[in-house]
Amino acid sequence: MNEMEDENSSVDFDMQLIGNFLSFASRGDRIGLNQMLRAGTSPNVQDYDKRTALHLAASEGHAPIVELLLHYNANVNLKDRWQRTPLTDARLYGHRDICRILEVHGGKDFINDQPMTVRHEQDCNELNFDISELNTIQSSTVEQGVYGESVKVKWRGTWVVKTVIKSQIYLPEKMILSAKDNTLLRELRHPNILQFLGSIVHGDEMILITEYLPKGNLDDLLSKKGRLDLPIALRYALDIAR
Repeated sequence: MNEMEDENSSVDFDMQLIGNFLSFASRGDRIGLNQMLRAGTSPNVQDYDKRTALHLAASEGHAPIVELLLHYNANVNLKDRWQRTPLTDARLYGHRDICRILEVHGGKDFINDQPMTVRHEQDCNELNFDISELNTIQSSTVEQGVYGESVKVKWRGTWVVKTVIKSQIYLPEKMILSAKDNTLLRELRHPNILQFLGSIVHGDEMILITEYLPKGNLDDLLSKKGRLDLPIALRYALDIAR
């Protein structure tokens, strides 16, 4: 394995580790999260959208997880891509007990504690990707998405999925996502929803950039394992319902 391949493997491992860590926080799995924290995982690791385990635990209402992360000195005021702190999320979802915990530890809400500002659609253009940022070295075709050809590529050192959608002769105006569409899709944020990262209009094609699922999707799992055990099937059903 050469140095470049070793670096790519390290990035993949780090992203998988971060994904597992944030998943434990989102699900309220205190045992799994504590094991990773004791093994040396930083409580402040962030995902694509700069969201931390504390953001997710505050959003989902997992007070014991919030307390555990604070015990390990999690930064209570890290901001995500939308300038939200964990306290912002706790207030948004009405988790008053978590709001009190975060406030005691110095938590701030930099959005709701200030006068509201209006963001115009033309201010959202930075959400569009630059096609030159997509690195196709070691790219490969993946079965993720049903609207066009999908390829796994690197974006700023992270694996993402690029889906190319060809222009439709009958509805060409439907090919372009407005800045408002981009904003709404990017802010649709939940651990159980595939994350939309942005779009690029390139010639007569529209390119969608989404989160990469390294373990495949439910269809892949069913193809490999066939019928699922009842507890696993119920867990997946609850995840879909959430």
